[in-house]
Amino acid sequence: MINVTLIPAFSDNYIYLLEAENGEVAVVDPGEAPPIIEVLESKNIKPDMVLITHHHWDHIDGLGELLKWNTCPVAGPASETARIKLLDILLDEQSEFSFGGERVQILETPGHTKGHICFYFPESALLFCADTLFSMGCGRLFEGTPEQMWHSLQKISALPDDTQIYCGHEYTLANAQFCLEIEPDNEALQKRIEEVQSLRTAGKPTIPVSLASEKQTNLFLRAETPEKFTKLRGLKDRA
Repeated sequence: MINVTLIPAFSDNYIYLLEAENGEVAVVDPGEAPPIIEVLESKNIKPDMVLITHHHWDHIDGLGELLKWNTCPVAGPASETARIKLLDILLDEQSEFSFGGERVQILETPGHTKGHICFYFPESALLFCADTLFSMGCGRLFEGTPEQMWHSLQKISALPDDTQIYCGHEYTLANAQFCLEIEPDNEALQKRIEEVQSLRTAGKPTIPVSLASEKQTNLFLRAETPEKFTKLRGLKDRA
């Protein structure tokens, strides 16, 4: 299995440190290097690879500094090589890729960006989805279409319910409040909001969250059609 450490960055980003049982170490989406290096030094470990989901600055800007501190391969979306200059391993859904002795499934999830990918670890039941799916939300459509994002969310929804969702930002409370306005009688949503409020009051992250929970509370994940998703995304954009 893989141990995951959340590393807060900027005002609401999450960087992830992965430690496999065989000793391999990876960093997911290094938006800034200093907090990563601090955690790595405290554990006396160095990364064997870096995993990148998409090209946005708050997910890659620490990459250069991290690689100067410790050189290692960088794996990321094959279709975003023009905007992620330091990629060594180019990934798409046909890629054979592994970490920590575990096969990693690459999901192509366009919508937030055209080339966004997610890293799914079937044996460990982990999904690193960055800005495709948030707890009770989804990413803004900066490059893709609503239909593309809907199909991307359907891929995630098809994963096993026990999958633990690790997204790129701590947006959960704001997302929950939006969902509650649309579905005020959703009991699962009401319960999740109480949990989220308690966690945030204690200064704790609301991530990870199970896919089963998201299926009950995330309106974007539950939208039955592209048209319904488009309407919801428009309402959220104007909120």
